[in-house]
Amino acid sequence: MGVYLITGGAKGLGAEIARQLHGAGNSILFADIERVTVPGVRSVICDLSDERQVASLMFGVEAIEGRLDGLVCHPPGCTLDDFSSTGMLINAAAGLLRQPRGAAVAVHAEDAAALPALTRILARDLGPDIRVECFAPFGEEHLDSLQAYLMG
Repeated sequence: MGVYLITGGAKGLGAEIARQLHGAGNSILFADIERVTVPGVRSVICDLSDERQVASLMFGVEAIEGRLDGLVCHPPGCTLDDFSSTGMLINAAAGLLRQPRGAAVAVHAEDAAALPALTRILARDLGPDIRVECFAPFGEEHLDSLQAYLMG
């Protein structure tokens, strides 16, 4: 199937997104400031606000997986750093996401007003090769829609 990278939110919805995508037969990488212990999911420790660590993360994904079908940016809180790191992550992953006509999704448990604007700009700049969407507010009831978007 596909290769998906989920960033941030090592607990709660981030872990649930990883479980659901892995359950559909996908290879899942999880990047966060702390190690993630979700069965079948590989964990990479990465400070998602550090441009060099994000570049190293993408280099590792390319070297090990050779592709990236989808990126889920799931910040654990709602701060300006989350907004900027989401943009940085999507732009850093763009080269890998272009190959399979991948998807990048920003999800947030709260109604993060800036994320829809950011994803509209990124969708315009990166499309049609890369699909970019925002799910905010995001809850468990949106898991199936998120999976369909990523794999569709």
